[in-house]
Amino acid sequence: MNHRFLWAVNAAVLLAATASSATAQLSKGKGDLRVMTYNVDEGTDFFEVASATTQEEFLVAVGQTISQVRATNPPARMQAVANQIVAARPMLVSLQEVDQWSSGPFDPVAGCGPVTVEFDMLQELLDALTAQGAHYQVALKATEIAFPPTPGLIPPSTFLCVQVADYNVILARTDLSPSQFEWTNPQSGQFQNILVFITPVGTLPVPRVWCSVDVNFHRRPFRFINTHLESFDAGIRELQAGELRAGPADTSLPVILAMDSNSQAAPLPQDPTYMDFIGAGYNDAWSEIAPESSGFTCCQAQLVNNPVSQLYQRIDLILTRGSIEAQNIALFGATPTSMTPGGLWPSDHAGVAAQLNVEGN
Repeated sequence: MNHRFLWAVNAAVLLAATASSATAQLSKGKGDLRVMTYNVDEGTDFFEVASATTQEEFLVAVGQTISQVRATNPPARMQAVANQIVAARPMLVSLQEVDQWSSGPFDPVAGCGPVTVEFDMLQELLDALTAQGAHYQVALKATEIAFPPTPGLIPPSTFLCVQVADYNVILARTDLSPSQFEWTNPQSGQFQNILVFITPVGTLPVPRVWCSVDVNFHRRPFRFINTHLESFDAGIRELQAGELRAGPADTSLPVILAMDSNSQAAPLPQDPTYMDFIGAGYNDAWSEIAPESSGFTCCQAQLVNNPVSQLYQRIDLILTRGSIEAQNIALFGATPTSMTPGGLWPSDHAGVAAQLNVEGN
């Protein structure tokens, strides 16, 4: 395959492409397996919660966190994310930071009572996809973080309880015949190496998970893996990546790893976790197709309301191992045309979609 020719076609337009023109870049070559990874942004970075040193600061931090989530308008953003998925038309989608946020009243004596769902990002996304005529089902949903109802304070005096569950999700197309595309063997697991924050109200573990399905595409098998590696601690991130390679990716099947790696592939210097994957024989679809294009995927402002894109690093990756050849790749949700009517980016990340050829034995 002439990668230089494909790069010449693609590189000049990758970062400036709209969703529709990006889709055109996924329509060339001999393979037509399309996969996508998209961190859809839970609406906060939890910075205030992580840095709280007193109980009062922690209460305020919880209130700030739900206020940030509300400001990012998850339903409108999931509509915008759906637009990008529909444009890319992937068979499989890795999603990270797919959250369900709930809140309810706080009683100073009784504490937290029942909470009510405010935002269900997965359901909002599925509804938006269906409304656009797209056909996807949840192949697997793995719980990454689940915090019980926690007291919070929105200054000056509004007390409430906030609950959040964060998921990694694999979506799969349902409108293709089994002879073309089918998946089986859904699996998920939690990494042993995790970050634990010490807060004024006790320890706060931040687990990370992986999930996978085995796929036959035109009778050619491979394993598709989604994960979201640690962002705050580089050493833990590297250990988690090692667990991934020794665990679900340790298979005789070809592997497609579509993830938010939190591991910088560009610009230089490259993160050790990324270098470990390359050293272990994984191919980076972006660097294969567009080696001279930055392909930045992260990160917009926390409230995703910045009018000019602030993407500055490439951490959302599609890596392959085995008899899989990258054909084309493009960013989605990275230009102003993808923003919501209210002027929000679909996510603080861009989505990455690739067209791959799964080669026969």
